[in-house]
Amino acid sequence: SRLLAVKPRPPALQPPRFPCIPGMWCRRPFNLAHYQVIMVAFAIVRVRSFTAPVLSHVRSASRRLATSAGDGAGPSDMLEFRRLGLVEPLVKGLADMGFTAPSPIQQAAVPQALQKQNLAFAASTGSGKTLAYLLPTVQALKVQEELEGFERAPKRPRALVLVPTRELAVQVLSVAKRLSHNAKFSSCAVVGGGDHGQQRRALAGVVDVVVASPGRLLKHRLNDHVFLSQVTHVIIDEVDTMLVQGFGPDIKELLGPILFSPQRKSEVQFILATATMTQAVKRLLDEGGLPPMRILETSDLHQAVPTAMHRMVNAQGRDKIQLLLEVIRDTNLRNEQTLVFCNTVLSCRAVEHALRDAGCSSLGYHGEMNSAARLESLEAFKAADVPTLVCTDLASRGLDMPSVARVVMFDFPPNPIDYLHRSGRTARFGQRGEIVSLVAKRDLPLSTAIERAIAKGEPLDQLTNNRRDYQPGGRLAPATTGNRSSNRRPGGVSKGGDTKSSRGGGRSAGGGASGAAGRGRRTSGHAAEGRRPGAAGASSRKRR
Repeated sequence: SRLLAVKPRPPALQPPRFPCIPGMWCRRPFNLAHYQVIMVAFAIVRVRSFTAPVLSHVRSASRRLATSAGDGAGPSDMLEFRRLGLVEPLVKGLADMGFTAPSPIQQAAVPQALQKQNLAFAASTGSGKTLAYLLPTVQALKVQEELEGFERAPKRPRALVLVPTRELAVQVLSVAKRLSHNAKFSSCAVVGGGDHGQQRRALAGVVDVVVASPGRLLKHRLNDHVFLSQVTHVIIDEVDTMLVQGFGPDIKELLGPILFSPQRKSEVQFILATATMTQAVKRLLDEGGLPPMRILETSDLHQAVPTAMHRMVNAQGRDKIQLLLEVIRDTNLRNEQTLVFCNTVLSCRAVEHALRDAGCSSLGYHGEMNSAARLESLEAFKAADVPTLVCTDLASRGLDMPSVARVVMFDFPPNPIDYLHRSGRTARFGQRGEIVSLVAKRDLPLSTAIERAIAKGEPLDQLTNNRRDYQPGGRLAPATTGNRSSNRRPGGVSKGGDTKSSRGGGRSAGGGASGAAGRGRRTSGHAAEGRRPGAAGASSRKRR
């Protein structure tokens, strides 16, 4: 089995040591009864390698990890999670949450993250990315406590999870809280729209994991409500959305004291999670000043959800509201829920009012609503208090809404990345779902290309809405430039993720058609690997 390299205590704190086995030291002379416990603890953590002189001793408190790992607690069908190297408290937490086996991205990411590898992983919506970064992060924090004698301190979190929206923060925090029932760690959310004083009080205590939006966390840091010198794990979730919504400068300012603090005693592990490997994400990896990253991509990245039925409805010369009502009434008869996507806030409001006038119960969800109102709408929809939620692309990323049976694209998305994100709100975790798109004349090139790619099981990310980009028969012509301009759209982007103009289209998903070049070899059901070198400098998208 592989051994764990542990930093030695300062000389003044070292217990008496006696040589017992070459390369190992023991507090009690010639007493080998506890070595079985030590080896179990090492087998759980599975760190890549060790150097004998560094391995000085193991605290007696670490035996708690070893004992819980060997007591056989938890259901036997959790073996696959144990094989990833997860300790028993986390395995039991997963069992309590109803999970029985890891997803492909969890199988690929968790073992490497446990080896302290910096990762950027991309996987389709609903693939379990949240647990893929939370599980190894929490385990690393527990190893710090049990094996390194790490002293927890007020105002000094050890892990940051940066997210673009309050709703996603609430969702991630909920998963963290459920894991903490067994793994025993503290967490809180620090996001815009929340009570500033309550957040300040939460940060003033001893908190291990902070789930935050970059802007609000930066305000707390500038006011000395939180210090980041002891942060050892940084996760950026929905990094593609973060970049396009203008969070780049805030993220850069937050990372400064984390990377260059003179008080830092250990390296920082970075994990980036995304549903699409856009050009903006690739630029961040190449030029953003981050350490070298290992890139993991699932084999179905940028492909349509396989368990969903995709239906394109010709809306030329027809009343789109009437078409929408027919779809919604059919869904309501089956007591199912519908998510309706619009490209703009103006369109979203108009559709919501039209549905109400027609007697259809619905709520709105867009960036011009305050965060409390958005959260109220989302919770009412999740609780099935209303059958229909009319939204912009703000609801297309990161949110887990497992009860959505049908997604309707009232306004067809201007690029394939938005189509992937929207369609990913249904048919999650292997369930069935339906995507209905109302297609106007101007949308025909892209909708036809998407329909063809879905039928052939091909990725969608390079498709455009320009007829000249396609060969006879519908195949995409080889690109002559690095980026296809036809997928870029006008209109400003707000921090909430919605376009302000009624004509500018919806929110872009990372600078237009984002290529999959350089993805590396893929194998079915697993993740392909590649490496991107780190680079000096910083690249972040300006707010518009």
